[in-house]
Amino acid sequence: MSVEKAENMDDIHAVIGHAVSCLLKSDQPLQLDLITALLKQHEEVAPVQLKQDYVNAMSKIAEKCLAS
Repeated sequence: MSVEKAENMDDIHAVIGHAVSCLLKSDQPLQLDLITALLKQHEEVAPVQLKQDYVNAMSKIAEKCLAS
């Protein structure tokens, strides 16, 4: 795995972790649809340089769901 790809995965894990933390703090269940919806909300207000991290995170979640 290249350094760039590893850094990208770190960014994806970070935004997913932040979304999960937000759900836990608000006593909401950890469901993939809620995590994805929160990622979408955050992506809409994120600075331009972070938007792709949210898009990549949502794509990674969708990939995992389809693989199941």
